[in-house]
Amino acid sequence: MMENRDLKDFKPKGAVAFFIAMILMYAVMWFSIYALLIISRGG
Repeated sequence: MMENRDLKDFKPKGAVAFFIAMILMYAVMWFSIYALLIISRGG
């Protein structure tokens, strides 16, 4: 019984923060490449 409650209270803040940071980093990379392609085509 104790294990279930402990599992429910467990929130991996570090992992969630890393996941969000990774998504933001990929978004910035994707947008920068996308912008470079648009600029290079003269659009």
